[in-house]
Amino acid sequence: MLQVAETITSDILVIGGGGAACTAAVAAARNGATVAMVCKGKAGNSGNTIMIGGSYGMDGESAANVYHIPGADPSFTKEDLFRSIVNDGFNLSDQRLVEQFVEESPRIVYEVKQWGEEIGEKFEFYSPANWDVTGRSMGRALMNGVKKTPGITIYNDIAVTDLLKHGEKVTGALGLDLYGGRLIRFEAKATILCTGGFQPYTLKSTNTDSTGDGQAMAYRAGARLADMEFMLFMVTAIEPNEIKGSILPALCTFRAAFDYDPVDGTGQKIEIPEKVREMESVSEMCKVLDMYYYGRVLNEGRASQHGGFYFDFSRFTDAEIDAMFDAVMDHFEGFYRHGYYHGESILEYRDLIKKNRRIEVGFGGEYSVGGIHIDADMDTGVPGLFAAGEVGCGTFGANRVADAVTEMLVQGYKAGEVAAQRTAQESVLSSDEASVQQAVGALESLLANEGGIHIGEAKHQLQAISDRTLKLLRTEETLSAGLAQYQELEHQMEHLTLQGKGLLYNRELLEALQLRNLLTCSRVAARMALERKESRGLHLREDYPRIDNADWQVRLVSTWKNGTDCLEKEVPVITRIPRRAPETIDYNTFVLTEDLGMKNMEDAT
Repeated sequence: MLQVAETITSDILVIGGGGAACTAAVAAARNGATVAMVCKGKAGNSGNTIMIGGSYGMDGESAANVYHIPGADPSFTKEDLFRSIVNDGFNLSDQRLVEQFVEESPRIVYEVKQWGEEIGEKFEFYSPANWDVTGRSMGRALMNGVKKTPGITIYNDIAVTDLLKHGEKVTGALGLDLYGGRLIRFEAKATILCTGGFQPYTLKSTNTDSTGDGQAMAYRAGARLADMEFMLFMVTAIEPNEIKGSILPALCTFRAAFDYDPVDGTGQKIEIPEKVREMESVSEMCKVLDMYYYGRVLNEGRASQHGGFYFDFSRFTDAEIDAMFDAVMDHFEGFYRHGYYHGESILEYRDLIKKNRRIEVGFGGEYSVGGIHIDADMDTGVPGLFAAGEVGCGTFGANRVADAVTEMLVQGYKAGEVAAQRTAQESVLSSDEASVQQAVGALESLLANEGGIHIGEAKHQLQAISDRTLKLLRTEETLSAGLAQYQELEHQMEHLTLQGKGLLYNRELLEALQLRNLLTCSRVAARMALERKESRGLHLREDYPRIDNADWQVRLVSTWKNGTDCLEKEVPVITRIPRRAPETIDYNTFVLTEDLGMKNMEDAT
C-alpha cells in the first residue's frame, strides 16, 4: 500500500522547469506569493528549453523606440506582428491571446535578455527585433532570474503524476520523487502547468521530452483540449545515427548560401517550386510547404530507406560544399565551439556529405500547436488551474510561425501574475482525500499489473501508430485506422506490466506514466484530424485538399465526459482581423500567393 510521505504547501504551484515555469514563478513571487516549482528534471537544464536552437524576440517598434536597441527596425510594428500571427495561423487564432503576446512580450523578453547578460551569456541581436540564443544560455538566464527572486522553492527530479482537486477546484498535485522513491503531496491556492508539448513520433526533432503530461492531466481534471490536429514538423537528421533527431539539416537550409537537390528513395529529384525553395532562408512558412510537397512524395511510396528523403549534392564541388558549411559555421560562431552545434560536429556532417554526395533526412515532430484551451489570462476554465506555453493553445491558430520561446516567456509571466493576484486573499484548500487516493491508486494498479504488455512494446506501438496516423498528409482511411489502433493500445495498457514494482529509481514507471499521457494526446489529435474535413495550416488532408472557410474556419475543442472525447466547434475570438470570406480555396495557391510568412530578416538583409 503506497503512502504519501510528505505534504508541501505553497500559494502557487508551478509544474515544469523551462521558460514558462521560470517566468511564472518569478511573476507569482513578485506579486507576493510563495511558489513551489516542481520539475521532473533539473529546472533550467531539462525539457525543451535546453534544446533551443534559434531565436526569440519582440516587435521592432518596441525594440527601437522603448529599448533603443541599435539595429532594430521600427517599421516592423506591433500591428505587423499581430497581423502576421493571425494570417499565418490561417485565421484560427484567439485574437485576445495574440494581443496579449504582442503587447506584453517586449518587457519580459528584454528582462530575460538582461538576466542572461548579467551572468555573461550571449544574446546575438538581428533585425527586426530578435536575438539568437542557445538553450543552455536561455536556461542559465532563466535560473538567474528565478534564483534572485525571493519566495521560490525548487523541487527537482519530481514527476507530477496527477492533479488533485477539492470538489471542482484544482488544489495541487501528486508528485513522485524519482530518486527518493517517495510520494509527495503538493497543496496550493492555484496550479500553473508549464510542461511543454507532445511528440508521439519515432523521429523527434531534438525535443524528446515532449510527453503531453500537462495536457493529459488537465484533460482528466476537466479542462478542454483544442487544436490538437495541428502538428509542426521540421527537417531532421536521420544520418549519421549519432545525431539522429538533430535539427541541424533544417538550420543549414535557413542559410541563404546553402543549396542542395531534394531526391527521393529511388534517386529521382523531387520537384519543388522555386518560390518554395527561395522561402527556406527568409520565411518560417517554408516548414508548411515542406510538409505539403515532401509529404506527398512520402505518401506515394517514394521514401528513402528510413522513411525520409535525401539532400543531394552531386552537382556541387568539394569547394562549393565547403563554402556552404562555412556559412553555417559562421552563424554559430561564438555560441558553440568552432565547427559544432549542440555538441554535434558540423565538420563531420560536411565530410560525410562530401564522401557520399547525399545525406538522408526526414521530418521530426517539432511543436504541437494544440493543447489546453486557455484565455488571455492563461485560465483553463477549471477553477485553480492555469496553463502557459506549449502546453496551452490559441495564439498560433493552425500554424506556429512566431517564436515559441517568446510564447512561453510571456504566457508564463502572465499566468504567474494573474494566479497570484486572484488568490491573494484566499486560503489553501486541502485536496479531497478521494482525489488523493485516486491518484495514488493509479500508481498502485500500475505496479500490481501482471502478464500484460511491456513498456518497450507499448512505446514502439504508439510511435508506429502515430507515424502512420498523424503524419504529414492524412486521409480518412489512415486516420480511422489509427484511431482504432490507439483505442486498442489503451485497452492493452490497462494491463501494462512493469518489471520493477517499487518507486525508487523506477524508470519504467516514469515511462509508463508519460506514455499514458502521450497516448491521450495522440488519440484526441487523431479524432480532431479525422473530424476536420479540409486542409488548413499544419493539418493536411489528401482527401480534402482545399481550405474550407465556409464550414471549417473554426477550432475543434474536446471535453472528456464519461470516458468519451466530446468534440465541439468553436468560432475563434475576433478582435481586429475579421474572418475570411466563406469560400473554399486551393491550399497550395493560397500559401504561395497570399501575403504570408513572418520574415527571418537575418538572412534576408
